[in-house]
Amino acid sequence: MRRSPTVLAAFAIVLALTLAGVAGAGGPILRGSVGPGFAISLLDGSGSPVSHLDPGPVTIVVSDQSDEHNFHLQGPGDVSVATAVDGIATETFTPNLVDGKYTFFCDAHPLRMTKSFTVGTPPLPPPPIRLALTVTSTAITLTTAAGKPVRGLVPGTYSVVVRDRTKLQNARLIGPGVNRATSVAFVGTATWKMTLSEGALRYRSDVRKTKLRAGLIYIVA
Repeated sequence: MRRSPTVLAAFAIVLALTLAGVAGAGGPILRGSVGPGFAISLLDGSGSPVSHLDPGPVTIVVSDQSDEHNFHLQGPGDVSVATAVDGIATETFTPNLVDGKYTFFCDAHPLRMTKSFTVGTPPLPPPPIRLALTVTSTAITLTTAAGKPVRGLVPGTYSVVVRDRTKLQNARLIGPGVNRATSVAFVGTATWKMTLSEGALRYRSDVRKTKLRAGLIYIVA
């Protein structure tokens, strides 16, 4: 919903007065904004987008300029503060932030309007899950690092060690956002690093008239 320049100017004045009123509060003062349109942002005192903060209390002054969107901040430490979707207002929140990743988004459009920042030293991401994709002249298999056949996977980061043992076949892995293959003439070992999302993951040889049995694995969260 579009607002006139007069309305926007009034919001700017209210925001400036609000910032002045909280200048003495503990922690840095951040400026959140949502609307008009599909815009959402969180800026620090210098006007730069917030990407990383130190742990501790912060003051967030949110200018909600649309009755079709809202500003919702969520993250570790049970932080969940939000303006109303169907309202227009300037609100102040004083959450205490801890180490981790925080996301601010619009509840009405969480996929289109979402951004994030980190606080402190977030925990390291888990190491990639190791798999082995092996192709010979008679078989193609996908196994775990322990050598067990893969029956199903979960979304995440994977390191796939490809062992191509024949010039007669190749190995191909196809899934959501993934399409990797060795050449038919290649014989050797390669490592593919990839992120797998929910869906179907297939492994096969591209050689026609092959007797190799292709495999199908489902990736489910």
